[in-house]
Amino acid sequence: MPDRKQQIWVHHAHGCRILADFEIQEGHGKPEPASSVAAKVGDLRLRKVPAARLPSPKRGQWIVKNAGGMSVAAGEYGTLLKSYCGSNALIPPRANAREDQTILVSRGKSISTSRFNHTILHAFIPQIMALRNDVVLHTTSVVIDGQCYLFAGDSGMGKSTLAAGFANQGHTIYSEDIAKIEFDSAGRPCAYPSYPGVRLRGNSFLLPDDRRTNAQGRFGLPKFRVNVATSIAAEPARPVRAIFFLRRGTTVGPRISRLSPMQAIKPYLKASFLLAFPKSTRGRVAFAQAVKLASAIPAFELRYARSAKHFPNLLAELNDYVRGLHP
Repeated sequence: MPDRKQQIWVHHAHGCRILADFEIQEGHGKPEPASSVAAKVGDLRLRKVPAARLPSPKRGQWIVKNAGGMSVAAGEYGTLLKSYCGSNALIPPRANAREDQTILVSRGKSISTSRFNHTILHAFIPQIMALRNDVVLHTTSVVIDGQCYLFAGDSGMGKSTLAAGFANQGHTIYSEDIAKIEFDSAGRPCAYPSYPGVRLRGNSFLLPDDRRTNAQGRFGLPKFRVNVATSIAAEPARPVRAIFFLRRGTTVGPRISRLSPMQAIKPYLKASFLLAFPKSTRGRVAFAQAVKLASAIPAFELRYARSAKHFPNLLAELNDYVRGLHP
């Protein structure tokens, strides 16, 4: 049996190849001999270390405290990301310049391997990618007729429920909650696949009766992963046809309104991963990114009242609507 210390786990998520000395269960990973793994430009390299190996920031070094479950500090050591669950990631100085530098991660005390994996893929890596000038959005994406449709909104607005509903109809979930957007040589926005499937809360009406529960998972987060399609890691980036910003509605039928590029800027800012940027540059970077996205991707506001009984009709109307957007 190969020595685990001589192996590198090669994972794929968010359009990146992730090299780590440990398995990230949701990252399409497989172990390979370290001697056979050649680093490529754009790879992320992760190494797990004890928390004691990471710096303890001084009070004045924290640039973000408990914003969206994340705290960020910066100093001569680089940038330190700290999750609400106690896990950490240290980005060395100049790692945002795509140099070949290893990011150190530590696991929080008494958290599950699943929660640690999710924190890495869902929280740390999007912030690291943003620092490297990748465009990363907090959004679900679904492929319909070969094109990506993005669904963005606050936690609990129904992004995962919509994605799972579309998947039940045979469409592919390209990302559960994180999407890397890249512009191709023709200037068209495209979305990369993420890790597979979606997580649903225990009381979701899409779960079978024997799995449904009102009990909250630890940290109150979704616990059931469904519609897993592990082959999506090999899929190419798909053109983005539209983004829908979810809002609460009073009717079970969808109410869709087109947003002008100017109206879409604020929702794009809210959906961006930019906490790790220094305060001095964060606003400028965020605004430039939002303006570019708003001018390239048709944006809509989607309002509806969630109803298990009317959910199939909602999906049918949304299917008809997005297909009507095809050129």
